[in-house]
Amino acid sequence: MDKPVTLEPVAVVDKKAEKERKKADLAAKRAAKKAGKEAAAGQVDVASLSLGDVSTPGSSAKLTSEQRRVAANRAVTGVLASMPAARDIKFASFSVSVGGRQLVADSNLELTQGCRYGLLGDNGSGKSNVLAAVAQREVPLPEHVSVYHLHEEAPPTELSGVEAVIEHVRAEVERLEAMSEAILEAVGPEDERLEAINDRLSELDPTGSEPRARKILSGLGFADHLVPMDRPTKHMSGGWRMRVALAQALFAAPELLLLDEPTNHLDLEACVWLEEHLASYPKCLLLVSHSQDFLNAVCTHTLWLSGRLLRLYGGNYAKFVQTVEEEERLQLKVYEKQQADIDKLSDFVRVNKANGVASSAKSKKKVLEKLETGAVEKPKLREPSLTFSFPECSRLAPPVLPFDDVSFAYPGSEPLYEALNFGVDCDSRIALVGPNGCGKSTLLKLMSGELSPTEGSVKKHQHCSLGLYHQHSTDVLDLDMAPLPFLRKVFPPSVVKHTEEWWRGYLATFGFSPEQQQSPMGMLSHGQRSRIVFAMLAMKDHTVLLLDEPTNHLDVDAVDGLAAAIKAFGGGVVLVSHDFRLIDQVADEIWLCEDRGVRRLEGSIHEYKKALAKKMSKHKVGLR
Repeated sequence: MDKPVTLEPVAVVDKKAEKERKKADLAAKRAAKKAGKEAAAGQVDVASLSLGDVSTPGSSAKLTSEQRRVAANRAVTGVLASMPAARDIKFASFSVSVGGRQLVADSNLELTQGCRYGLLGDNGSGKSNVLAAVAQREVPLPEHVSVYHLHEEAPPTELSGVEAVIEHVRAEVERLEAMSEAILEAVGPEDERLEAINDRLSELDPTGSEPRARKILSGLGFADHLVPMDRPTKHMSGGWRMRVALAQALFAAPELLLLDEPTNHLDLEACVWLEEHLASYPKCLLLVSHSQDFLNAVCTHTLWLSGRLLRLYGGNYAKFVQTVEEEERLQLKVYEKQQADIDKLSDFVRVNKANGVASSAKSKKKVLEKLETGAVEKPKLREPSLTFSFPECSRLAPPVLPFDDVSFAYPGSEPLYEALNFGVDCDSRIALVGPNGCGKSTLLKLMSGELSPTEGSVKKHQHCSLGLYHQHSTDVLDLDMAPLPFLRKVFPPSVVKHTEEWWRGYLATFGFSPEQQQSPMGMLSHGQRSRIVFAMLAMKDHTVLLLDEPTNHLDVDAVDGLAAAIKAFGGGVVLVSHDFRLIDQVADEIWLCEDRGVRRLEGSIHEYKKALAKKMSKHKVGLR
C-alpha cells in the first residue's frame, strides 16, 4: 500500500478563493510582463514553441559532451497516444536506437500521475537512453508537462546551495508564462492546457520557499559542520553539487521526475531520507536504481526493458520478481507439454511412415506442423548478468593490515581520526558506515597506502596484495578501445597465456555479448565500464579487497552477482556502500566512523537503517 502524502501544516483558508487569488495575481504579473516586452518581442506562435525557444530543465544545452555525443547517435520514434492536454502520458510505438543498435523496439510507454515507476534492465540495455529521450522531448511530450532529468551536478557559481535551489525554478516559471501567453494569443482562454499551466505556476509560487529548500538540503546531508548549504556552489565538490541538483529536482517537484541512480552520491543516511521522501511523491516518477531496498520502498510499478521490449508490471521490485517467476513457471510448463506432444507426434509419423501407413502419417504430420508453428518459445529465465569469481588467495596469518595508534588530518583541517587501533585480516568482512565527510573513503586510502598517517603506523603484511575499487576506477579505461583488445593489451601473452577464445568466454561471464566485446568502451554504459574494471580486478590474486561504492552504475541483478563473488572470495573485505542489500549479504561486521574514531555496531544493517529512519524523520518535507 502506498504511503500517505505528508503535507506541512497550513493555516485554514478558503482553498477555492486562495487558488483563484493566486491565478489572478499570476495573470496580472504575466500581463504586465507581456506589456513590457510586446513591442520588442512581437507575437509568439504557440506552434513554434520548442526547446530552442524556451530554456527548460533537461534541455540539450545542459548536456555534457559525452551525453551530446550519445544524443547525436540516438534515434527515437513514438506516437503520443494520450490527449494533448492531458498530464498522464502514453506513447505508442516507442523505439530507441543508438549508433544503429536497437535498444527499444515498438513498445508502449505509459507515465501516469501518482505512479512511481522503477525502470529495470541489464547494463547497456538502454535505460539511461530511455530517460534521456523523454527528457530531451525526442518523443512528442506535451510542452505543458514539466519534466526534470537528474543527469549532472549543479554548475559551480556564486550562488549558495539554497539560492541555487530556489533560483532554479525561475526558468520553469518563465517557460510556462511564455507558453501561456502564446496559447492565449493563438487559441484563447478556453484551451484545456491553460488550467494545467496555471496550476503549475501557482504551485511554483516562491512564497515561503526558503525553509522548504533548507529542509531538502538538510535531508540530503548538508550541515554547517560538514558542507554548509549557504556555501557558494563553486566551492563545492562535484558530489555535493550533484546533491544540489537533486535538491533542485525535489524542490521543483515536476509532473514528470526522471532520476537515474539518484543514490550514487549519497551516504546511507541521505539514502534513507530520499527513500522516505520519494515514497510519497504525488506526481509521476521514473527511476533507475540498482538498490532493491530503494525500489521496493519507492515504486508502485515496474518497467522491465528486456529483449528490446518495455513491459509494465504492477507493484514494486519484489512483486515484479514474484510475477516474472510465476510467468516463467507457467510458460515452462506449457513449453514442456508442447515439446512432449511434438515428440509423441514425431514418433507416430516416423513409425507409421516406416510401416507403410502413409495416410495416417500424412494426417498426423499436418497436426505436427501446425503444433510446431504455434509452439511457445522456451522461457529465458532471469539470471544474474554478472557471474564472475575472484581468484583463490593465499591465506596469511594475522596481522595482515594492522593500525597502531593511527591519527590522520588533512593539511589545515581538524583530525578525522585519532589513535585508531585495529586490524584487517583474511577473515574480515567489514562494512564502513557513517555520514559523508566522516572519513570512510579516507580510511580505505589509509589502508591502501594512498594516504599516510599523520601519527602512528599502518604496517601491511609483506605478502599482502590489495585489490582496490573506487569511484574513479573506470578512469583507467581507454574509451576508444573495445573491451576485448583492451584486456588483451593490459594482460599481454607475456603476462597471461590465454587465447582470444578464452578472453571471449571470460568477458561473457561479465555480461558482454560478442558485439559488445568489440564495441568502443566510449559507447558502452557506465555500468558496463564498471564491469570491465571488475574483470581486470579478478585477473589478479589479492589478499584483501578494498571496495568503495562498488555498486555504482551496476544494474540491480548485477549487484547480486557481485555479492556472490565477494562472498565466495577467500580473503578479507572492507566495503563502503550505500546499498543496504549488498552490506547485508557480504558483511559480518558493521563499523561506524564517527567522532574521530571507529566503533563496531551491535545488530544488523537493517537495525541500523531503522535507527537512521528515526533520526532523519526530523528532515521530513511536505510534497507539492
